[in-house]
Amino acid sequence: MRSLNLDQLRAFVEVIERGSFTAAAKELNLTQPAVTHQVQELERRFKVLLVERLGKRAYLTQAGEKLIEHARHLLDEDSRTQVLMRRFDDGWLGRVRLGTSMTVLMYLLPPILRQLKTDHTQLEINLKAGLTATTLQMLKTNALDLGLCAIPIEDPAFETVPLFKDELVAILPAELGRVPRKVTPQFLSRCPLILGSPESALRRTVTDWLALAGPPPKPLMEFDNVEAIKSVVAVGLGASIVPSLCLGAAANTLVRPLNPRASRRVGLVRLRGKRSTDGMELVAAALLALRGQRSAAGSK
Repeated sequence: MRSLNLDQLRAFVEVIERGSFTAAAKELNLTQPAVTHQVQELERRFKVLLVERLGKRAYLTQAGEKLIEHARHLLDEDSRTQVLMRRFDDGWLGRVRLGTSMTVLMYLLPPILRQLKTDHTQLEINLKAGLTATTLQMLKTNALDLGLCAIPIEDPAFETVPLFKDELVAILPAELGRVPRKVTPQFLSRCPLILGSPESALRRTVTDWLALAGPPPKPLMEFDNVEAIKSVVAVGLGASIVPSLCLGAAANTLVRPLNPRASRRVGLVRLRGKRSTDGMELVAAALLALRGQRSAAGSK
């Protein structure tokens, strides 16, 4: 048997819902013979009578009663499919999946995302916060389109564009006495340390800096989230090194620059060879504007 014809099903449903072939033809903007032909073709397909006429009215047969609910369901699905596919036309820009760290997501992205949604209402942006290693893996498996990650990235599967450098600073409990104006690896190594996850790029940078004074001490606590680190330092349980980007109002916390200085670099990352879309290019262009913004902030 041939596949069902939606035009025939639509004519059949309209005849029953309007009560006549004439009314259905008017609704469908067709001639009455054309509607009659559509219904007759459907009846020939199933080899059963679906509609019977009593006077000027059209009524369902027993077979028609069984078919009409299925027909309505198929037409509803067709309508939903048409609406869904129409989103890809008429200026719809599609979905862009962006992965980054929680710190960048909280402190840097909100105004950029707000402006993108204001300027491009049909742009859909999905966000995923996680470690750089997680973001890179999701880019490789096509679970993300773009990443804001700590760089450099040695894997040749990725292409990166440097965006900004974020200075690292020491944070210490406010009640801690005699803290130098600039914190050295030797000084911080003597403090109870609250550090990030060993798998994070930030932790590796901090470990390398501490190693300037010898083997880095074992941290008292480890967290994946910089906000958790800040909270634990604020209640006096230890000291840490965090990106200056996340400082904001640091209650009960002393903030000191590092000596020697240390920083982390953040770049825009995408899988090499991945097909780009208009939506991806819009988001990438907005993120590239961070280069000037962060440089200007750092020069003040």
